[in-house]
Amino acid sequence: MKTLTLVTLSNTRPPKEQLVRMEQADQYPRATLFGDVLCTDLLDARYLEGIPGLRGKLLRRLPGPAAQILEAYHVRKKYDAIIAWSEALGMPLALLMKLTFQRVPNVAIWSWISKPKKARLLKRVYSHIDTIILMSSIQYRFALDSIGIPGSRVALLKWPIDQKFWRPMNVPTDMICTVGREMRDFGTLIEAVKELDIRCHIAAGAVQGKIDPWMEDVRKAEGLHKNISIGKKNYSELRDLYARSRFVVVPLFPTDTDNGTTTILEAMAMGKAVICTRVKGQADVIVEGKTGLFVPPQDPGALREAIRYLWENPDAAEKMGAEGRRVIEESHTVDHWLEQIRGIVQEAIHHHRGNGR
Repeated sequence: MKTLTLVTLSNTRPPKEQLVRMEQADQYPRATLFGDVLCTDLLDARYLEGIPGLRGKLLRRLPGPAAQILEAYHVRKKYDAIIAWSEALGMPLALLMKLTFQRVPNVAIWSWISKPKKARLLKRVYSHIDTIILMSSIQYRFALDSIGIPGSRVALLKWPIDQKFWRPMNVPTDMICTVGREMRDFGTLIEAVKELDIRCHIAAGAVQGKIDPWMEDVRKAEGLHKNISIGKKNYSELRDLYARSRFVVVPLFPTDTDNGTTTILEAMAMGKAVICTRVKGQADVIVEGKTGLFVPPQDPGALREAIRYLWENPDAAEKMGAEGRRVIEESHTVDHWLEQIRGIVQEAIHHHRGNGR
């Protein structure tokens, strides 16, 4: 099996040889597993830079996503299957296939299809996608009930995490933290924490050319309180941050997407309890009172009380963290997830070879 995977151009991982060295040195999660298990070429910025001749020159003059879609279409017959790990790439590619009466084994790994523009386009092109893989039950139900995609074309899997890199580490805890940037309500977190004598680090950074709501919230905070710090972390630094944290907070704006799941899973894999905003989209991972606590949206008082409770009851936080680690090992390992993806891709290939769906 040989596959081609379309990923967003913002996915700026180091070259594979460097990644392997970093993984072996325990400095990076096992990112190369995806390519190894699925025997895939990543159609990313590095791929586009390596396209030779006139075709490469022309493609590099186009906006990145357009170049990726056209290149995937051009080389489609050289691969057994195409995997689209982005709605912005996978839906236009499916549309191009439909308009040109072409069919190839085509699998999508997506997270947010309920956005109105995406939903309207998906309704027209899902016929040219063998399987849409979703990791959110809310998005899965939307695909079936609102768009009308047949159940045979949608798979609901659990989000994966590299349980070997993100693992419990026996170090003293003297702080809490929050990680990530999408849909984060750091304004509420800052308001909740500034009245507590608890150190908190916000591991987030700006993305070039994008302004997130949390950036404005931080600016309005008139300078962070003495117990609050902010700054990006690399993977090793992030793991150390989780290890030093008694528990992890994930403050979210109301949303029907599962923003925050990566942070939640990393924290659970590290054996940490999680406090999360109760939003519609975040419904599949945390079990209230077992692996973490939910608080109402944009309620600094309720968040402050939840933080105070777990901080003053470390045994409760430790028990939740241990249960979280058990759940990760049982249901969210990246190894099991990749085997599921591989099976779905192989099924799509067999279907196109006439062996039935």
